[in-house]
Amino acid sequence: MLFLRVLALKMDIQTLFIVNIALGFVLALCVLVVAIGRNKQLYLWAIAFVMHGMSYILISLRGQIPDLLSIVLANLLISSMLAIFTEGIYRFSEMRPPRLLIWWPALVTVITFWFYIDNFEMRVIIGAAFSVYQTGLLVWSIARDFHERSGQGRWIIIFAAGITTAMFVFRAGVALTGDNLLLAITSSSPVQSITFIGAMVGLIMFAFGLLVIYMEKAEQVGLSLALRDPLTQLGNRRVLDIALNYAMSRGKVKAVSALIMLDLDKFKTLNDNYGHAMGDQLLIEVAYRIKESVKAEDTVVRLGGDEFVILVIDIGNDLTGARTKAATVANRILQQVAKPYHLLAQLENQPMSPLKYECTCSIGVSLFQGHSTSREIVMERADVAMYKAKQEGRDRVVFAEGEAAS
Repeated sequence: MLFLRVLALKMDIQTLFIVNIALGFVLALCVLVVAIGRNKQLYLWAIAFVMHGMSYILISLRGQIPDLLSIVLANLLISSMLAIFTEGIYRFSEMRPPRLLIWWPALVTVITFWFYIDNFEMRVIIGAAFSVYQTGLLVWSIARDFHERSGQGRWIIIFAAGITTAMFVFRAGVALTGDNLLLAITSSSPVQSITFIGAMVGLIMFAFGLLVIYMEKAEQVGLSLALRDPLTQLGNRRVLDIALNYAMSRGKVKAVSALIMLDLDKFKTLNDNYGHAMGDQLLIEVAYRIKESVKAEDTVVRLGGDEFVILVIDIGNDLTGARTKAATVANRILQQVAKPYHLLAQLENQPMSPLKYECTCSIGVSLFQGHSTSREIVMERADVAMYKAKQEGRDRVVFAEGEAAS
């Protein structure tokens, strides 16, 4: 019943033109305001909304300006707008946009619309086919990484693409009936009312969805910065707290986990002799070697300076077996860290030159079962064991309570 009422609508065509034109430029202005000083990527989307407004200006002048402008150029702007939306999604997702797949409809639109400039029915059908392809590609650009990303913005854009697709399919269906009077661009009809209203709703949803995606990404970046060490890109102390709370609250009282604390030996000497830039090089390489020495699910954190922590969860249900596994992991890290490093050194008034550097570390290990103890105690035990490793000669692994690992 509602659909029949919508079909009975017969809004003034000039009013619909004005609303669509104004909407395109207003949305462009809103996106531009958000973009200034924040994200240059949004400028691209602002241009797309301007194209929407310009295309409706050209269409509204049908019969008053050359058809090459009101037909060919207007549809080129619409096709380019959809292409920019898709390329913008790829760029925002930090993926390389497949430009040939994105932009070929714009080129072919110019050719086909110029060729069928006097065939209204063919133009509607071809325009609908191209638009369905472009909105489908837009949806694919969002859906391809659904399993890696979350958020509501992508759903809004998908719904907008669905409305736009339905609008073009509807027009193509009407064209196939042969009743082209309903599609006449200069006259009011229920079909034109549905088409123009669909264009406005789709455009508003596109704009809202894009801005939501921008806000979601900004939030993700902020969260990532809050949880990452800027030098090594490892987790920071907050990540360790989260991981320890998780390990201690899983309810597996018998499951043993290991906290491995690592400190580089004589790191201050390197900084004093060659400067902090050299020390930073070493820390980055050490972080990489530690990550390569453990499993992907293990938590690796830089606490600060030259101190690192590795949390290995659920390595057995008995302390003896867990101690053996933890010793294996700790000794593997010990061996990897001790391998020679090839750094770039710069002495005073001399050019950069390669330097072979050797570095060892001292490791302390603390085992715990579920929530049987607090994270503060676990950290303190690992810290005491690590400093005992230094006192015993460095370059070794020591377990809490003084037991050395072989």
